[in-house]
Amino acid sequence: MSHDDKFLGAHTIGTTACFFLMDRLYNFSSREGPDPSIDKDLLLELMETCPPNGDINFRLPIDHDSGDTFDIQILENIRNGFAVLQSDAKLMDDPVTKRILDSYFMVTNQSVKPSFEADFVKSMVKMGRIGVKNGPKRGEIRRVCNTFN
Repeated sequence: MSHDDKFLGAHTIGTTACFFLMDRLYNFSSREGPDPSIDKDLLLELMETCPPNGDINFRLPIDHDSGDTFDIQILENIRNGFAVLQSDAKLMDDPVTKRILDSYFMVTNQSVKPSFEADFVKSMVKMGRIGVKNGPKRGEIRRVCNTFN
């Protein structure tokens, strides 16, 4: 399997609102408390940035400490428990995506080491060819990203 078969690292640039983190920080999986996969230092930082009664519209970088730079840091963050978004953290739960993530860091021979940047470009080109889904027989356009219509 080539690395561009899976699309990883799209959150290397961008922000999210506290609104999208509240359940992960305070009421994870219908239980009280945070997502146990978050690094403890990151958890404290996110809780300080997004307190329970704070501004849910406050924006913070998705790629911790590297939100303004297109780089591989997002994958390192995911591997080390510093994924801001739960959807990124879950990449480590799947053996296929975990293996792909790890492959960017395990190879020491630079001539055979996969290139995050090159793989990202290939994935974006592939996604651009998917086409628009519009209509009941061609797919579903979600009105809310994390739920089905």
